[in-house]
Amino acid sequence: MPPPSGGPVNAAPTSGPATGVLVDAEEKYKKEDYQGAAIIFDAVASGKTPGDTYRAKFWLGKTLYKLEFYAVSLSVFNEIVAAGPSHPYHKLTLPWLASLSRELPEGAGVLEKVGTYKPADLEDSAFDEVRDELYYLLGRFYYQKGDLGQSIALFGQVPDDSDYYIPAQFFLGVAETREFHGPQAVEAFKSVLRKNITLQEVANKNKKKLKKEAKKKKKAQKKLAKSGKLLGGTTEELSFEEEMQRYEERANLALGYIFYQVGKFETANKYFDKIPLESPYWLDSILAASWSEFRLVELEPEKANLHYQRTLGYIHTLNAPFFYDYLYPESVILKAVTYYFNCRYQPAKLAIEEFNRRYPKTRDDLKDLLSKAPEDFALFDLSVKIRNSESKLDPFVEEVAQKSLQDKTLEKNYAYVNELQRESSQLDEMKPDFKSSPLSDTITENLDGLLSIAKESTGALARQRLMTQIQEINDLEREAIKIEYEILNRIKAQGGGAPKEGRPQKPKIDSEHEIYNYNGEYWKDELGYYNYKVTSLCKEE
Repeated sequence: MPPPSGGPVNAAPTSGPATGVLVDAEEKYKKEDYQGAAIIFDAVASGKTPGDTYRAKFWLGKTLYKLEFYAVSLSVFNEIVAAGPSHPYHKLTLPWLASLSRELPEGAGVLEKVGTYKPADLEDSAFDEVRDELYYLLGRFYYQKGDLGQSIALFGQVPDDSDYYIPAQFFLGVAETREFHGPQAVEAFKSVLRKNITLQEVANKNKKKLKKEAKKKKKAQKKLAKSGKLLGGTTEELSFEEEMQRYEERANLALGYIFYQVGKFETANKYFDKIPLESPYWLDSILAASWSEFRLVELEPEKANLHYQRTLGYIHTLNAPFFYDYLYPESVILKAVTYYFNCRYQPAKLAIEEFNRRYPKTRDDLKDLLSKAPEDFALFDLSVKIRNSESKLDPFVEEVAQKSLQDKTLEKNYAYVNELQRESSQLDEMKPDFKSSPLSDTITENLDGLLSIAKESTGALARQRLMTQIQEINDLEREAIKIEYEILNRIKAQGGGAPKEGRPQKPKIDSEHEIYNYNGEYWKDELGYYNYKVTSLCKEE
């Protein structure tokens, strides 16, 4: 998302001048004495000191934001949001929620607060500076809620000169896909790709500056990790440009899936091929491409052998030692099916045996892992140790679990836990007057409660991800049993006499590529470009 702005720009004026002690508090705020101001605002908001409690509550939320107690600030603003339009500062809170959405990870629940406002509320002139962002945030809320029509309408209103245009277009594409609006979805995803070209041109001009900022961010993250203050483990910190690049990769993957669904397998593979090796979505694109190649046999039976070679070549990439701990059990099933369709029943049987040797045991290991932490709170602690490679589990099980826990939504939850811990640690750095104030006690109590809830919900989500992985293996095991049954029947029916072996088709290459034989070693620049030589033993009818 765009860089922090330090709060709403040109927020609408409050209702009239301050009175009583709030005059002094607001003066301190203007002079950036946020700690002194916060103590006074809290005293009035809590009713301990006479004054306008509504105004004090709103200014307390603002001041805590300035002090970088973002989660606590959200809690204060949430009280105003919960009061509804009858609260005199309800409307003015919305731009601050937008600012908090830039500072807090998605797991903090800012979207739910934004979602209490109506789309018509955004047209107020008070929101001119943040309207694009609010369209996007409210669109995300309606998308999560399942109201795709409303989310599509809101995403479509984000203009192309906005920093929120790329994420808005991406989610517009996803929403249109879920509504089965194929052409509209394709256009939205292509808008992501077109806009990112412009952004990359700008980024190339500012390469040195961006590199310096990324280095600084990484250094701060390392410092926090060493201090032991990252309860959620190390999480990925992306710059605005890097995050937009992720959207481009996801848009390419989504376009590939759309064209695959409508049977345009060659076009699908063109989009899968655009995802770079260093992307976290690259292996997903390799698996998807293997299925596209396999399905191309239906459209181009005369090139069946070539497509089967490419299918097995992609699976060969997934089996590279670089990715041993990534779970792609579906690829082993596809390998067995590919050999089956080429009447190579022994290699097909070996593929099923490979699946049975590796994946049911992995599933049982994951089940054992869950039984070690029956409560979600305990699973959170174990999952952090897994993420930090400190769980003392079997190394392979730990690595497999790490990959199962590398989920975008889950990552945001771990990031939220880290943010809460950062705010708790920050309290120690405040001035003595602040630390000894009732506000300090309120902040501590607030953060402790939020941290407990965040850990439990993150643990529950981690459990869900691991159970999904277990269920996938269960489903594929049933498929493997069916395929093995068919293979054994074919082997019995094959009878004597060696079937005539066909000749493999040679792939066509361009001037940028060359063909050479695989010698048993994997090289990173070869990954994704293998053709696994296979010929059909099927009798011609």
